[in-house]
Amino acid sequence: MGNEQDSESRMEAALARLEKAATTLTQEKQQGEFGSGGDAVGSDLAAENEALKSELEALRGKYEALKKKTQAVSGRLDQSIDQLSMILEQ
Repeated sequence: MGNEQDSESRMEAALARLEKAATTLTQEKQQGEFGSGGDAVGSDLAAENEALKSELEALRGKYEALKKKTQAVSGRLDQSIDQLSMILEQ
């Protein structure tokens, strides 16, 4: 469970960074600062964007793995409950 919360908080932090970067770019573009000195900022943002994409893909993979495990456990619990119910009915 802690692993899920850690993944969720990391994803939320990544989304917050993306939103901040988008806001910064929008403001710079509106103020006409995007072209001047924006190359370094744009380069930094592109690198961060790639890192975030990689992290997002890793988190999606972990999510799918957890989802499969949860489904397997749920199925096993359902079987156990059914078996106990049958035993109690006898």
